[in-house]
Amino acid sequence: MKLSTKLTKITSIVALLMLPVVAFAQFSVPGTRPTGFATFTGCTTVSNCITTIITILLAVVFVFAVVFLIIGGFRYIVSQGNEEAVEKAKGTIVNSIIGIVVVLLAWVILNVVVNLVNRGSPTTI
Repeated sequence: MKLSTKLTKITSIVALLMLPVVAFAQFSVPGTRPTGFATFTGCTTVSNCITTIITILLAVVFVFAVVFLIIGGFRYIVSQGNEEAVEKAKGTIVNSIIGIVVVLLAWVILNVVVNLVNRGSPTTI
C-alpha cells in the first residue's frame, strides 16, 4: 500500500474522530461556566473551537513532517554511497523541510487572522 494512501486513511480517521468536538461546540451563555471538553481545550466559542482544532491538526502535521525529516536523514546515512538511495533521501529531506515551512506559515497566518477577527475593524466610519 502506498504511503499517500495510508496517510489519506489516517487523516480521514482523525477527521472523523474530531467530528464530535465540532458537533458539540456551543456558544457560551453569559453567567455560566462551561464544563467538560470545552474547558479543557479552551473551546468556549465557535471561533475558539475552530482555532483549537486547526492548531491541533497543524501540530499533528508538523510531527509527521519532523518524522519524515528523521526518516530522510536516516536513509541518507545508511545509503552508503548508492546514488539512487542518496537522491531519494535528499528528496525526502527537502519535502519534509518544505512541509515544516508550510505548517509554520499556516500557523502564523492562522494567528494573524484570529487576532484581526478578535480585534475587529481597526477603522470605524
